[in-house]
Amino acid sequence: MSTKRSRHTIAASPTRAVLVARAWLAALVTGAALLTATAGAQVSYRLGGLLTTEFGVAIDGTIPVAAAGLTLKLDGEIGSGLFPDAVFIAELYAGYDAAAAEPFEVGLGRAYATVYLGPVDLSVGNQVVAWGSTDAVNPVDVVNPRDLSNPVADPADQRRPVPLLRATVHAQEGVSVDLVVVPVFVASTLPGERWQPAAELPTLPPGMAIVGVMAPTESQPAFELGNVQFGVRATLDLDLGSGADVSAVVYRGFRHLPTASAELVPTETPGAFLLQPRLAYDRITVLGGDFSAVFGAYVVRGEAAYTFSDDPDGMDPAIGNDTFAAVLGAETKLAGGPFVTLQGAYQRTAPDAGGEARDSFSTVLAATFDPDNRTGMDVAWLHEWTDGSGAVRPSFTYTFADGLTGTASATVLYGKVGSTYGGWQDNTQFRLGLAYAF
Repeated sequence: MSTKRSRHTIAASPTRAVLVARAWLAALVTGAALLTATAGAQVSYRLGGLLTTEFGVAIDGTIPVAAAGLTLKLDGEIGSGLFPDAVFIAELYAGYDAAAAEPFEVGLGRAYATVYLGPVDLSVGNQVVAWGSTDAVNPVDVVNPRDLSNPVADPADQRRPVPLLRATVHAQEGVSVDLVVVPVFVASTLPGERWQPAAELPTLPPGMAIVGVMAPTESQPAFELGNVQFGVRATLDLDLGSGADVSAVVYRGFRHLPTASAELVPTETPGAFLLQPRLAYDRITVLGGDFSAVFGAYVVRGEAAYTFSDDPDGMDPAIGNDTFAAVLGAETKLAGGPFVTLQGAYQRTAPDAGGEARDSFSTVLAATFDPDNRTGMDVAWLHEWTDGSGAVRPSFTYTFADGLTGTASATVLYGKVGSTYGGWQDNTQFRLGLAYAF
C-alpha cells in the first residue's frame, strides 16, 4: 500500500558525478583560454566579485537569515578582431548561512566558454539557460534546477547553473534555434524545515496502525547515456506591432523536484507497519511555447506547456502525473510613475486513477519605481485565487557609493491553514542586506 504526497522532507545534494563533472568543466574552460592565449590570440579579462551579508527576523521572533557570501568572477574575451572569437566566464562562491542544514558552502557557479563560429554560438560548461518570456511562472523554463531554500524569493535568482552543452544557431529570416544537452542530472534544492509542512500519515483500515516512520530514501537518475537530458527552442521574429517573436519548445529530461510516495513495511507485530517514504525524479517530456509582442507602450507576454510523465493514467503512486500550465500577462511604464507588470497563471495537474484533477489560478502584480539614480523601490503581490492565500514582497534599495548597495525587504505571507501560502505565515519576515561589488 502506498500514497502520494505533494511536499517533501529532505533536501537534494549534488552527487559525486555532478561534482566531478563541474570540476572537469571548470578545468576545460580554463585550459581552453590558456591554450588559445599560447596560440597567439589576444586575451583580455576582468577579475571582480560580490561580497554580501544579510540578516532577517521572522514574525515568530526567530532568525531565519544570518548569512554572508563571497563570489569571485573571472570573465574575458579571446580574439584580435572588432568582435571576439570567444568569451569565457568562471565564478567561485563561498558562503555561510546560519539557518541552513549545512551552514558552510563552497561551490562552482557559472563556468563556461562560448565560441562564435559564424552563425553558431557554441557554449560548454556550467551554465544557466533561461527559456520563456514571463516572470513568476515559467512553464517552458525547464533546463535548470532551482534553489528553493527560500521558495518565495525572486524566481530569476533561483536558477542553479548545471554542466551542459549549448548551441545557438542564428538562421536567416529571423529564425534562431537553441539546442541544449545536459549530461548530468542535478536536483533542485528543497526548502528547509521552516518551510516543510507537518507529516501526513495515510488512513488505514481498522486493525492496522503505523508505529514508526523510517528515514526517506532518494533515487536520482544515474550518470549514464540513457539519462542524458536534451531540448530545443526555436524562435521566429514576426513583423507584428512594434516587434514580436514566438517560440516552440521540446524537452526530454527529468523533473527537478521529486515525487514523494510511501510504502507500508510489515513488522513482527500483526497489523503494525512502518512507513517508508521514497523520493524519485520523474522522466518527462515537455511540449510548449511562448511569445512576446510590443503594441505601443505595452508589452504582452505568454507561455504554455504540457508536461507528459510516464504515468498518464495516474496508476503508479511513485510517478508524478501529467501537468499543464499557461501564463498570460502585460507590462507598461506609467507616465512619470512605476513600471507595472500583471500576469495570470493557470495550472492543472492530472488526477490519480479514480480521483479528481487539481486546478489553480494565480495572479502576480509587480511595480518597480526608481525615483533617482540611487534609490529603487519595488513591490510584488502574488495571490492564489483557488484558496485565497498569497504573498506580498516589498523592497527598497539604496546605493551608498559605487558598488555599495543596501537593501531592506519584507515577505508577508497570508492565507488559511492548509492553503498554499497559509501554512507559511510564521515565515513572514523582514530582511536587511548589504552588497559590495568590486
